Amino acid sequence: MKFKIKTNLWSGIVMGVFSVAMLVAMPGQVRLPMFDSGAPSPRIIPGICLAGMLVCSAALIIQSLVFGKEKELEFDWKKEKPCILLILLLCAYVALIIWTGFIPATVIVFPVLLYYCGERKPAIYLFTVAAGIGIFFLFKYVFHVSLPGIPGLGG
Repeated sequence: MKFKIKTNLWSGIVMGVFSVAMLVAMPGQVRLPMFDSGAPSPRIIPGICLAGMLVCSAALIIQSLVFGKEKELEFDWKKEKPCILLILLLCAYVALIIWTGFIPATVIVFPVLLYYCGERKPAIYLFTVAAGIGIFFLFKYVFHVSLPGIPGLGG
């Protein structure tokens, strides 16, 4: 299955929707200080970046629709399928981290990812899982940053 994608138009639409969504979500995510110290608000830099992204998105849409400046890419499902499946595996990893914790998600998804990429050496699987578990304990006990642990074990 092949189809053409207008890059300026779709980039403008996707990034415009993203910037509007983030501008709407920002007041609930970035709190203002309890008292006015005279310093700039913590929302100012993200707000400027998101507003700039919105302006650039509008410019891309105008370029595409009004001036006809467009680059079309051909999307071939057969060529893009491996990359899309890798992205879906990484999304599954994020969901598993939330539901099961960092260590179980790492033990489940990384071996699947390695197998999908064609790796067949058992030592690589062991090293990858050990590295994931090591990263968990590094963040927990050295950096004092809590990653989602194993539910029910107080991880």
